[in-house]
Parts: sequence; C-alpha cells; structure tokens
Amino acid sequence: MSATYLDFFGLKDDPFRLTPDPAYYYPSHEHANALLSLDYTLNNKEGFCLLTGEPGTGKTTLLRIFINKWQEQAEIALIMTPRLSPEEFLQALLDDLGVIYPLSGNKNDMLKEFRDFLLEHAKNGRKVVIVVDEAQQLPDETLEELRLLSNLETEREKLLQIILVGQPELANKLETERFRQLDQRISVRASLSPLPQGGTADYLATRLMRAGASVAACFDKTGLDSIHKLSGGIPRLINLIASRALMAAFLEGKPGVQERQVLIAAEEVLKREKKAQKKKASQLTIWIATGIGVSVLAGIIIWKSLF
Repeated sequence: MSATYLDFFGLKDDPFRLTPDPAYYYPSHEHANALLSLDYTLNNKEGFCLLTGEPGTGKTTLLRIFINKWQEQAEIALIMTPRLSPEEFLQALLDDLGVIYPLSGNKNDMLKEFRDFLLEHAKNGRKVVIVVDEAQQLPDETLEELRLLSNLETEREKLLQIILVGQPELANKLETERFRQLDQRISVRASLSPLPQGGTADYLATRLMRAGASVAACFDKTGLDSIHKLSGGIPRLINLIASRALMAAFLEGKPGVQERQVLIAAEEVLKREKKAQKKKASQLTIWIATGIGVSVLAGIIIWKSLF
C-alpha cells in the first residue's frame, strides 16, 4: 500500500495487513478466554491443551502473544510444519529445543537425551512446551507419538506441556475411537468462533485506532453491516475486505467507506477465496486418492505373498 493511501486516512501503519501482529490483537471474549487457557496450561503444568478454530479466526496471533509472554520463562518448541513421521517430528522437536542427540538418529537415544533435558529443566524450575500449529495435519502415527511423549513425567508432575492448535476437524479426529486415550488426556480446551456483528465493528475500530487513525469512523453503518455479512465475522476476511474497501474509497476521493465500496472489494476477495478453497479441495482429493492407492497396492502385495 502506498504512503498516499495511508496519509489520506490519517494512518501511520497498515491496519489490515494479514501478518499475525500482536500489536493489533483484538481481545474478544473468546480470544481472551483462549489466551487464559494457554496460560493456565503452563501455570498448572497440564499435559495437553487443545485450541481450535476455523482458518482466519486468529489462532496464530494468539500463539505469537502466548510465546512472547512465556519465552523468557520456558523452553518452547514451535512446530509449524507438522506433516512429519514420528521420527522426523522428534528430530524437529529436539532441533528446535537445541537438544544435542547422537548423529545415528537412534530413536531410543534421542528419547533418552530428551528425558535428561526435561529432568534438568524441571530441576531448575523451567518449563518445556511443545506447540504444534496446524495440528490437524499431523499423521495418525505422529499424534500417537505425542501421546507417548506426554508420558515423560515424574511422580509429582508432568515434565512436558503440549499445545495442539488446529482447525475444527482436529477435535473431530480426536473424538474417534483410535485417539480415545489421547483425547482423555486433554485437560484444557478452547475454541475460536467468528466475531458477532458488534464484534466486527469493534475489531475494525480497534485496528484503525492502533494504526493511528484520529477517528475510527472510516466505515459507515451500512459498510460495517456489509463487511460482517460478507466476511462471516472471520477476522482474516474482514481484513481483506476492509483493506480493499479503503483503497476503493481512496481512489474515489471519498473520506469514508460506504456499502458500495465494500461490495466492490468483497467481489474480488471472495472470488479469490473460492479459488483457493477449490484448489485446497483438489489437493485433499489427491492426498486421499494417493493414500487409498498405496493401501490397495499394499493389499495386493500381501495377497500375492500369501498365495
């Protein structure tokens, strides 16, 4: 965005960029409760915490705030690419925590080094946390590995806190029979929903004021109502539509945003979203088909070996 665009609306910064900037955190009731849940997990040394929410509801921003708050008091491993085998996950975890392990990559040796690391930090009163973002992508075997890692404990306390962050399908997955034991170990749960209509208006006003706007009334009521309706209250979509609506108003020389500019902006944004969702659905179909193909091939090989 050009400086002229920002100057036109009296802004010192872009209020609607998509990066998870804690400076623009909007503490809705659900977001504030979720942050308290993350803090509770560490303060009380709970084993597992589950945070879920639809894409764009602010999970990553919450994680940034949480990590910034605790990084001086805890060792935190943040795993953001969780589509890893159990061995790859363990290695990524140890690398992130700076644990030195044998180059052989022997799993038992790695686990021994990890346990020694946990015991040493427990003795010094320092917590160790694993945070897995996009945890719905964890392979089943790796989820089971996390359950086994949670067994690392003393007679008095858990040596490790594990925070799983993902989309609602993660919670559905954990409710299946296969993951019953893991689901029973999750003692802290929080979820994020889209913002209500009044929340959308407050969210926009908060971001505008933090970006330096002298007044937050850049959007009239019809514009605000349209943004909420078209975005469904999803903060990421609110940002996209609001940003483009401001640009449309700037190009027209209008000092505020009305419904017409919002509709122009939303048409472009939602068209891109539909394309992205279609592409994601196609990739999911390919992954499922590949998995089925591998299973069928394995079955044929086993069948032939029997006869």
